[in-house]
Amino acid sequence: MTASQPSSRIPLAVSVGLGVPLAIALIALWQWHRAGAWLATPAAQLPARTGDGSQILDAVAPVTLLLGVLATATFCAALLAMRRAAAQAMRSRDALLASFDTGRRWLPVFMALQTLLVFAGLVGLLAFELVHAIDSPEQYRSNGTMKLVVFGGFVALALVWYGAKIVWDTIRFARREQTPEPIEIMGRSVSAMQAPALWNFVRDVAQRTGARLPDSVVVGLNEGFFVTEHAVALANGQRVPDGRVLYLPLPYMAFLDRAQVAAVVAHELGHFTGEDTAYGLRFAPIYRTLTGSILAITNEHDANDDGWRAWATAPASLYGKGFLHSFDAAVHHWSRERELAADAFSSRIAGTEPAALALLRSAVLQPLVDEALTRNREASPERREGVLPMVRKLVAERGLADPREHLEDRQTHPLDTHPSLRQRLDALGVAITPELVARTRDTRDAHLLVELGLESAVAT
Repeated sequence: MTASQPSSRIPLAVSVGLGVPLAIALIALWQWHRAGAWLATPAAQLPARTGDGSQILDAVAPVTLLLGVLATATFCAALLAMRRAAAQAMRSRDALLASFDTGRRWLPVFMALQTLLVFAGLVGLLAFELVHAIDSPEQYRSNGTMKLVVFGGFVALALVWYGAKIVWDTIRFARREQTPEPIEIMGRSVSAMQAPALWNFVRDVAQRTGARLPDSVVVGLNEGFFVTEHAVALANGQRVPDGRVLYLPLPYMAFLDRAQVAAVVAHELGHFTGEDTAYGLRFAPIYRTLTGSILAITNEHDANDDGWRAWATAPASLYGKGFLHSFDAAVHHWSRERELAADAFSSRIAGTEPAALALLRSAVLQPLVDEALTRNREASPERREGVLPMVRKLVAERGLADPREHLEDRQTHPLDTHPSLRQRLDALGVAITPELVARTRDTRDAHLLVELGLESAVAT
């Protein structure tokens, strides 16, 4: 999610979600007038009808009007609920979690109900026109509307079937037990027996911070430093036991010294202390259920879908997307607060300068690491150099960029958003001096991987 999306998504959700049912109500009101039931209009002034469908027309029009009004009122109520929930989410992380959990329960119901009301309203509008055409024999004979009547009947039946299917798919998804998807990463879980120097290093940081040790340490290639309590699946098929996982990326560690890596590990263990990972473990399945409900109603997860369903369900699905995006400010706010708190925690333990240098050097290394990963992935097996050797080669050939070019960058993370590098440095009270820039651009290998026994931990 990005901060720019709410401003564009929510007005679209309002205009479509409110416009479609309101249009149904207005058209139904016009049809009711045509049927001769327009409030206090004298019967003598009503248009003459020659067929036997007048009673049907008089019944269909107000029912359709009622459906349009109900859909409009339901959307307005849901819109007010969304605004209130988004405001409450700014109070605390627990309030944000409670708002999402409430949304997880009622959003699928609302989308199914709104879809049912809109489709029923469209069927009502079409049914009125079909009966009106049949109820006008002269027009029927002169214009040959029989084909249109038959076609309209098929369209009405298709709307009934399509609407029922969408509602059923949404309800079925909402009732289905959700199985959490593991985070897939390229790496290897190392035990204390396999990498005693590494575990002693992590244990020392944990003791200094007063944080709990991770249950597993995974060293890998394709992510930044992070901790999680989510299930983790490794690309080599190795199983990572459930619990607290610390992920350490070798391409970054190769160019960070011991103090800098200690600062990063202290930051990550600070997330355990702040119960951020436990919060993420609760938040992720709720968010996944919400997004899954939206995909269930729009069918966007089906590669064979022609896109018509997304258009047909727009009044409901756009509200669902608007609901998620309305929480962007709160999600970013609390993520930013927790990252800055972890940075402060790290600087108290490891020092401000190592913490700042770790952030800066990680930022300038990231483009080179990403390029090495891409090259390694696209190369044929016999021509792969390996990610770590490729990163070292790129650093030697190109050097490291000026960190001032990356001040608006945000650290990549498989689950969370992060504040920008500039925000994190400002919170640490660190100014970008020429000396700091020079130290950031130092291309020398830190040799920490050798010290920790990780130089050959991952072969590719």
